[in-house]
Amino acid sequence: MPVKDIENSIIVRILATQIPQLWEVVKFACTQADEVDKEDLPYYLNELLHALLSDKAQCFIRLGEDRTLLALISTRVMVDKITGKKYLFIQCLYSFKMVEDEVWKQDWSIILDFIKAEKCSYVSFNSRNERIWEITRMLGFKEKYRRFDYEVGGV
Repeated sequence: MPVKDIENSIIVRILATQIPQLWEVVKFACTQADEVDKEDLPYYLNELLHALLSDKAQCFIRLGEDRTLLALISTRVMVDKITGKKYLFIQCLYSFKMVEDEVWKQDWSIILDFIKAEKCSYVSFNSRNERIWEITRMLGFKEKYRRFDYEVGGV
């Protein structure tokens, strides 16, 4: 299901029925982008697969003109529990090779079309990756807050 052609590549939204065929690639990209700890992998992957198969999460891929996989984006349409506003949460943004900022801008225009169609008020994401921070700043994102975690041993 092509979404939009972009200079020698195409953005495709993967249907839930296509997820099993691409599961190994989705699994790799999402666990790399989300930096999932090994002990958390079973729960994380089970929940992700369930969300993708039930259309509670979406998966977009960018294919090169030779049909090679260039990038993968996993998203979820959610509702803010405080404001009740609908928003798009970008769970995973992963590129299999370095690309120019212009390509990310083109990808973003396609995701924006999806966001508008879903009537989302805003977009949110979490990442520890500085390159993702650079890309999203370039796209117009603003840092809203920082999250800090404290690990409690023996629990």
